[in-house]
Amino acid sequence: MYRRISILLASLLLLSLLAAGAALGREAMDVDPVPAAQEVTLATAKANVELVQDGRAIVLARGNRMLVDSVPPLGGPNLEFNPMDMLLGALGSCGTFIYETAAKEMEIPLDAISTDVEADFAPAGLRDGAVNPRVRAFRIGIAVDGPTMEEAEMLADQFRMRCPIYTTLELSAPMTITNRMMGEGTAVLEVDFTYDFASADEYIAAVSPMAEQWLAVPGLIWKTWILDEETKRAGAVYLFETPAARQAYLDSELGVAVATHPAFSDFRVQQYDVMRAESLVTRGPLEDESGEMDEAAMGDVGVVLEVAFTYNFETAAEYVAEVSPLADAFAAVPGLLWKVWTLNPETKRAGAVYYFESAEARQAYLDSELGAAVANHPALSEFDVTLFDVMADESIITRGPIGAP
Repeated sequence: MYRRISILLASLLLLSLLAAGAALGREAMDVDPVPAAQEVTLATAKANVELVQDGRAIVLARGNRMLVDSVPPLGGPNLEFNPMDMLLGALGSCGTFIYETAAKEMEIPLDAISTDVEADFAPAGLRDGAVNPRVRAFRIGIAVDGPTMEEAEMLADQFRMRCPIYTTLELSAPMTITNRMMGEGTAVLEVDFTYDFASADEYIAAVSPMAEQWLAVPGLIWKTWILDEETKRAGAVYLFETPAARQAYLDSELGVAVATHPAFSDFRVQQYDVMRAESLVTRGPLEDESGEMDEAAMGDVGVVLEVAFTYNFETAAEYVAEVSPLADAFAAVPGLLWKVWTLNPETKRAGAVYYFESAEARQAYLDSELGAAVANHPALSEFDVTLFDVMADESIITRGPIGAP
């Protein structure tokens, strides 16, 4: 028989917070008391959780249902949402909706919003309680399109004041909200050229000493160095924090030095924005938090595929609506480590940078039904498909997201 577990989410959350407060050694939570003259009307949130198989339950609330899985420390499959996912999702969605509502109330333009939530906790405590598994810190990153930074901070203040999940969880652990404008961490630059050296080894010997100079380029998140010995083409894929940082690099002495190098010719320079949602589905490395790549942790170096084409849709939004449903299919491509989706609405060019674990995996994708579906799509034309190997040592220095995970 199924075991039936009836819970009140509000009560459970309160108990967990009290336990967290005790672990921190607090004698009392520092909460402003409600003035005695002020009457507060309380609402009660309810949910029911029913265990349907080992490690899997159904959450029922207001006639809706959701599958929830236990996590590996408890022997669960962890395939559906787990309890921590639900907690972070609740916090992030609450903030998203308050930003949306507050922007309308305050007449702040808000064309798009994307919220990332992270929590640091001790999973070992789930297994045996040897340590307190409580959340030690919450980090909320909110990317917005439309508001100024000052307006975004005004919306963040509304989040802090109006979200019951935020105002409850902030009593248990430090919470930070970081606003950033859409487009930060989403500016791609693809550069390739023909090199005039007798061999690839001579080319590498000439450019490798320059690698560390890119570490000092403002706003550069990573650079992956690419090379095709057969065609004597080389170059790089760059990810910048903003389009302004990308342009500043192109105008810099270092950028000009590359563009005017006497041994480089037949340049192809392409600038793109990133289709963020689709890139995240396909594991696109849009941000690098550490600022470093650990060479000892790297696996075998893979290969790069660059694809660009002209799309025959009236607007970029129509193109995105057409291709976005394919993101999950690309995420399942064997041997594909990540794919960053690129888009230039001004030129109506789009495409992607792919990183495969091997040349065989790359070719298998090109020969697959999915690869053929893209190549033969009636609304896509003027394809430019380029295969490159990766210059591993130089890419590691410039934080290139390479190596099998």
